[in-house]
Parts: sequence; structure tokens; C-alpha cells
Amino acid sequence: MRTAEDLALLLHDPATGAPLADSTSLPRALAGAVVLQLVLDGRAHLAPGRWRTHLVIDDRSPSGDHVLDLALGRLSDDTTPKSAIEKLHSRVRDPLMAGLVHDGAVRLEERRWLGFPLTPRWSAADPTRRDAVLARLAAVLVQGAAPTPEDASLVALVRAVKAEHKLLDAPRRALRARSKEIAEGEWAGEAVRKAIADVQAAIAATAAAGATAATS
Repeated sequence: MRTAEDLALLLHDPATGAPLADSTSLPRALAGAVVLQLVLDGRAHLAPGRWRTHLVIDDRSPSGDHVLDLALGRLSDDTTPKSAIEKLHSRVRDPLMAGLVHDGAVRLEERRWLGFPLTPRWSAADPTRRDAVLARLAAVLVQGAAPTPEDASLVALVRAVKAEHKLLDAPRRALRARSKEIAEGEWAGEAVRKAIADVQAAIAATAAAGATAATS
């Protein structure tokens, strides 16, 4: 299971297909998941700079994953997590969801209003995969299990869009405290922890900028 696909499944209501995060944050969270996957797969790493953290692409060979290959084709050799998310955020949702439709996990519902297209919705066609991802999330956030690097990344991304309480039946404050502990913990070593922190910060910054632009 890829991190971005897992996140996409979690952040769409399985019954209605409606997104569980706002239209500014959701695409940036999905793009952030793709950036984190590049780091987790060893295809990119973060390097400290004088003024900013650099996202350095190390391996552009075909990955076999169409969304990761799209990202590798669009990102420059040396960028920043924030710039990478901004470059990818409008391009990863549709191919991600198309892959999940192809796999039979979700079904696409095209919608129109007065002849104009609305944002599609993706309800669960087979909830098995989403249920498995949700069980992983519950294990680390509610039951106190130690997360894998992929689990820690997923928790940090869910935390970035403040969706813990929308997914799990547990006190919101406790969920936020545990997600903070996981997102800031060294579950996979310092390099991955730094990647999680930088991507989480980039999602928050770009989402805030996007929301400001949308209302101005």
C-alpha cells in the first residue's frame, strides 16, 4: 500500500465519497504524501541549507508507480518540500483516484449542477483496503502500538489536515496529542523524522497561502 493511496482512501467518506478535508488542504496533503514516499523509497533525501531545507532527487529510474513517476518527471533535482508540494498538488489527486478506481477500491461519481461539472466524489466500492488502513491508524493512535515509518508518515499527514477525530472514535484532544507524539518521534530515524516534519510544515504553509488567495 502506498502512502498517498492510503491517505486518499482515509480522507474520502466511504459512504458518500465526500472529502474529509477542505479543498485547499486535501490536494496538498496528497502531494505531501507523494513527496514523503520518494524519501521513504530512497529516491530523494532532505539536505539542510543555510536558509531552507532542500529536497534532492537521487533516483529518477522508473518506479512502476505512475504517480511517483509523474512526480519524478516534474520535480527539479534540487527543490524544497514546499515548492514540490505546490508543483504537484493540482496533478496527483486524479491519477491517484483513477488508480484506486481501477483497483476496485472506490467508485467514481461524476456530478453536475446546472450543466456545470462539480468536484467528483469517490465512495467505497470495496471497503476492505480502507478498513485495513483505518485499523493501522487506530492501532497507533488509540491502542498505542509502535508505528512503522509508513504509519508515522500517514499519521503526520492526517494530523496536518486535522482529521484524526473524523476517522477515529476517541477523544479529540487525546488523538491530537498522540498524533503529535508520533509525527515528532524518531520512529524511522532522524532523516525520515525530518522529512515528515518538513512536509507537514509545508502542507500547513501552502494550504494557508492557498486559502488566503481563495478568499482575497
